[in-house]
Amino acid sequence: MAEFRIRKAAESDLLEIIRLWKRNIKTINTASDIAELFYAFENYFFVAVSTSASIEGKLIGFVGGAVREEHGHISGIAVDKEYRGSGVGRGLIKAVEDEFLTDAFERVTLEVRKSNRDARRFYETQGYKPSYTIRRYYADGEDGVVYAKEIC
Repeated sequence: MAEFRIRKAAESDLLEIIRLWKRNIKTINTASDIAELFYAFENYFFVAVSTSASIEGKLIGFVGGAVREEHGHISGIAVDKEYRGSGVGRGLIKAVEDEFLTDAFERVTLEVRKSNRDARRFYETQGYKPSYTIRRYYADGEDGVVYAKEIC
C-alpha cells in the first residue's frame, strides 16, 4: 500500500498536474486547457502526495472536478502507474465527492473511453453507473461512456 496524503491542489502543483494528465490520460487537452480548467475550478482539484521517506512530497495523483449543469463533474483523474491499486484513486474520488457534497451537489458525472476497461471497472467499484454513450466523443473517434453517481 502506498503511503500518501490527499490535499487541495495549489497553483504550485499545476505543472505536475499537467504532467500527470498528459502522461496518463489519452486526450487532446493542451497544457493551457488544463490550466484554464484548474483556475476556473481550483476548489475541486485535489492531489495525492507521497509520504514515503524516499519520495516524500512527490505528487503521485490528482483529480480535477468542475461544475456542469448544476452537478459535479470529474474532468480528469490520474494516478502514476506504479501507485495504481493502492487506494490513491479511491482517496482522490472521495475528496472531490466530499467537496461537491459540501457545495450541495448531489450528483457527479464523468466520461471515460469505451475501451478503457480498467478505468470503467474502477469507477463502477466506486459506485458509478454507466448512463449513456456519446458516439465519437473523443477526437480520435472513440465513443465515450458517461457515468453518474448520486452522492446525497
